[in-house]
Amino acid sequence: MKIIQFTESQSSQWDEFLKFCPMGTFLHSRKFLSYHENRFKDESVIVCNEDDTWLGIFPAAVDLEDFSQIISHPGITYGGALHQGKLIGSEMLEALSLILQHYKENGYSKLIYKAIPTFYHSIPSCDDVYALFQLKADLFRRDLSCTVDLQSPTILSNKALSKMRNMLRKSENNNVKLDDSNRDLEKLWVLLTKNLMEKYNKKPTHSLEEMNLLIEKFPDNISILTAKIDDVVIAGAVLFKKNITIHTQYLVNTECGKENFALDSIIQSCIKKSKEEGYRFFDFGINTENNGLYLNHSLFFSKAKHGGAGTIHDHYFLQL
Repeated sequence: MKIIQFTESQSSQWDEFLKFCPMGTFLHSRKFLSYHENRFKDESVIVCNEDDTWLGIFPAAVDLEDFSQIISHPGITYGGALHQGKLIGSEMLEALSLILQHYKENGYSKLIYKAIPTFYHSIPSCDDVYALFQLKADLFRRDLSCTVDLQSPTILSNKALSKMRNMLRKSENNNVKLDDSNRDLEKLWVLLTKNLMEKYNKKPTHSLEEMNLLIEKFPDNISILTAKIDDVVIAGAVLFKKNITIHTQYLVNTECGKENFALDSIIQSCIKKSKEEGYRFFDFGINTENNGLYLNHSLFFSKAKHGGAGTIHDHYFLQL
């Protein structure tokens, strides 16, 4: 087993390999990573046999705030070692050991490993997390997400289900209409930017131009759904389709939307469609701040009322 440095000329081969990795998502593709490639110094590597057969891929780049540190990956929510079933058990331990050695030999002293949440795994794929334990990695951040298991009976009580039905009925009676076209993306981004600035003093992770580009690049993986009254957008969602999971990349509501249960209508519509299309999970994203030490209770329970429960997203640190 050996490690080779990824080069741009291998992008097509990388993306073809990724298609058959049961823990991979389109965020791991070079096609996705390339949209902001100028922000990062790429240090991705490939795990090979001695005959140069690919066994695994490892998306990574230099930490912009610490040039001695590698992150897998700073440009996406997670990174990790991706493989087609060949890097299991001791093979994964050997592969990660060689990856760490490679970065150390190239002058880096630290690595952050953002593990892929298990709800993106189409088959059990936690060999990397066990290998990290063996390599004495430190778990320094654990985020709590809220995820609905679409193939299991709902965990909601009859009372909660009745309440949800009443909210959806009121939304429909108040003439809230859902629209799954992309024509309202700009209006949605105005609402989203205003909402994030007022609540958290932050801008969306993606600019409007970037999101337009990503939708153009990934029409089968990214979609939006807005709720409107008289053609005025009052709530919306941006959805990322990742492997067996639908993920709400962005959710936004307005006062009018809250009064008319518009976002609840969007979410319930998305959950229903995700079930019909055969997805296993519907994930709302994390509800934590400060490296997982602060849990936003109200945000978490606003998602849990749709049948979600806690799942985790772990970040590990390794001294090389």
